[in-house]
Amino acid sequence: MSEQALTSLRDYLKEAGNAMPLAQVQGYLFALICAPAPIEEEQWLQEVLGGHAADCDESVLFALMSLHQDISEQVYETGFKLTSNVAVAQRWQDNLAADAELHQWAQGFVLGVSYYLEPLLSAPSCPEESKDMLAQAVTVLGLFADAEQFSIHAANSGQDEQAFNDALVDMMADFSLGFAELIELTAVQSGLFDDEPHWET
Repeated sequence: MSEQALTSLRDYLKEAGNAMPLAQVQGYLFALICAPAPIEEEQWLQEVLGGHAADCDESVLFALMSLHQDISEQVYETGFKLTSNVAVAQRWQDNLAADAELHQWAQGFVLGVSYYLEPLLSAPSCPEESKDMLAQAVTVLGLFADAEQFSIHAANSGQDEQAFNDALVDMMADFSLGFAELIELTAVQSGLFDDEPHWET
């Protein structure tokens, strides 16, 4: 996806009512692409566009599909690099600001992972070690979404907010790189996911 197309999509989403900001879309799509079962296009497009997918120009829908494909290729082929997709500020306060890309990315990630996290964490057949690792990964990748939780975790770590910010950004890069593999592992262990691309009911 070209920089020009990305800029046009960013501008459209900024002007569209109730649509997610681009960085939030990127976090949301990352979580959905890592999902153990596909999320219908109609569902995530409605979420991204604030319920106005039917009224949206085809060029915008095409741009969103291209973005989905780009992130998918990174996740499964080239390796997903978080800092290549979103801007990371130096100061911890800036990363938690409402318009900060890292904050918005984390918000999108938290929304996307909510589709499938609870069934995995509550599956009796999934080992506790895998559940703990998954819960930690989700916490790390979503922590910039919530300033209060960020401060609590910083205090618990024994670090000041800036040192915790720097360590957290490094951990996010590591966890984002292996998140799809972790989801696949826990999905198989859970017994909720089989060779067919759907959740068992």
